Amino acid sequence: MTNDPSVHHTIPSSPDADRLSDEQTEVTDRAAVDGNIHVGYWDSAADNRSLNQATDRLTDLVAGRLAATPGRHLLDVGCGTGRPALRIARSTGARVSGISVSDQDIDLARTRADATALADRVDFRHADACALPFEAASFDGAWAIESMMHIPDRTTALTEIARTLRPGSPLVITDVLLRSPVTGDTADLVRQTCRAFQSPSLPEPAELRAALDRAGLELVEFNDIGEHVRRTYQAFADAFDEVEPSADDPHYEFFNSTRSLPRFGALPQVGYVLLVARRP
Repeated sequence: MTNDPSVHHTIPSSPDADRLSDEQTEVTDRAAVDGNIHVGYWDSAADNRSLNQATDRLTDLVAGRLAATPGRHLLDVGCGTGRPALRIARSTGARVSGISVSDQDIDLARTRADATALADRVDFRHADACALPFEAASFDGAWAIESMMHIPDRTTALTEIARTLRPGSPLVITDVLLRSPVTGDTADLVRQTCRAFQSPSLPEPAELRAALDRAGLELVEFNDIGEHVRRTYQAFADAFDEVEPSADDPHYEFFNSTRSLPRFGALPQVGYVLLVARRP
């Protein structure tokens, strides 16, 4: 995504992709989202967590499914500015390597790591999810929070992730999901959202399942938790009210003028997947 804080970045690297990711990071860092650039999770309508607390809650759901322990090595595919990696390293005792195509994200993530007692267990580097710079069977687990939606060739990315996992290791994916085909004005809004998010298309359930199968990964869990995250879109739009992009920003209208982000988030066709796969 560009200028939207609900994503991490694994768009195949190019000058434009890097610039767009850096622009998003700059705006996100000034918004009241405390470094998390993904959706939040609320247990119920009565859950009164703040947006920051809810985004951490989603990270914790991912951590729980990784079942990591001290000394194990995890991969964060699309690390953003590093907050999830640091949180998971702290809660599990594992080592974490994070990748992003955004140099600015990596710089911020490294700064965060250096400011903690975790710098010796967490590292970040610029890398493309479709060409990971790691040896085969390097990791005991991996996660991708809102990364798949940015990758045109999801099968290649998943195959690369699978290659770097040791046998039996889990991959946890969370992402915006298109539950069913859309038409008319709804399709126009989804296309507009994809353009603003720099996404070739939103993943659909059948596509994700097929890509996992082609990558040689076994599906363990596939849950649509869309109703638990839907509050995010309005919350992020409200956060951006105080961080207006410049008038020449190509995504100004989407995020600030027409309030398209909350309209997109309210679509019943829009869900959110939490899945766990495993390398056999």
